[in-house]
Amino acid sequence: MDNAIIEQLTRLTDEERSILGGDPLRRDAYSATERFIISGARLLDGQALALRPHTRFVDFPEHGHDYMEFMYVYAGRISHVIGRETVTLEKGDILFLNRHARHAVRRAGQQDIGINFILSDTFLQALFGNVQNNPVMSAFLTNNLDSDGEGEYLFFRTKDCFPIRNLMDNLIYAVVHRSQEVYAGLVSLLFTYLAYYRDTLVNTLRDNSPDAALRRAVLAYLEAHYPDATLLALARELGYAPAYLSRRIHKLFSKPFRLLLQETRLKVAERLLRTTALGTEHILRAVGYENRSHFYRAFFRTYHTTPHKYRKQFHERPAAP
Repeated sequence: MDNAIIEQLTRLTDEERSILGGDPLRRDAYSATERFIISGARLLDGQALALRPHTRFVDFPEHGHDYMEFMYVYAGRISHVIGRETVTLEKGDILFLNRHARHAVRRAGQQDIGINFILSDTFLQALFGNVQNNPVMSAFLTNNLDSDGEGEYLFFRTKDCFPIRNLMDNLIYAVVHRSQEVYAGLVSLLFTYLAYYRDTLVNTLRDNSPDAALRRAVLAYLEAHYPDATLLALARELGYAPAYLSRRIHKLFSKPFRLLLQETRLKVAERLLRTTALGTEHILRAVGYENRSHFYRAFFRTYHTTPHKYRKQFHERPAAP
């Protein structure tokens, strides 16, 4: 990646300087609606496609948008909250959100660089013919362009896929330099690569599907009962046989119930470390861990650092230059 582009993507914006100075996020800079629907016209400025670095140092509140967007994490990691789910993108990952989806974004640090790509409906309609043989992206674009469509997202774990990451570098370069004549080719190729490397698609969901209803029920139970949750208790609550529910959960989440429970406990522990002064011993027991070593090992595997160091990075805000 060109050094000048890297500097442009990572430097503090005026908005971020204002936030570091203690000012709140200005919603009116993005939207004039009470439901906080971000306006594509404000961000596209007459272009078919635009990019915008994600605003750091603040929890970005739940919002929608009147356009389709996707985020590419250039560095660090960024967590989105979609309904009751938290989707964490690491360096190289991609998240697509259609124009009917709503989401929030957890506070990102200075080293967490997310790039939002905003795509106009006109641009997508012109591309539609190129994805007819791509079932995932064709269905996603169809739902996006439908005025009565459902909220939907696609999460691609592309951090270890060099061809896609290389393509994203080329797309970023083209948009920064406003090389509009190659936009359609690069985005079409991205859609093709995402279909070819189909194993990178780790999650996709429409808000109103039967699977979505079960996912929400499972996640709601875990959120309410994570200290002492069990598969048997959940099965009784939902009226399923435990063995059947176990299979459904594994199919829907691509992981067993015990790992979902562990992830939920760790997410709560992470939030408490980030937002409270509670001691680590108190936190690990509050989320359902009885063994200190098990908690520390699980936390390190997930967040790649110790609870103490993780808390420290959120309580030492960088000074604005």
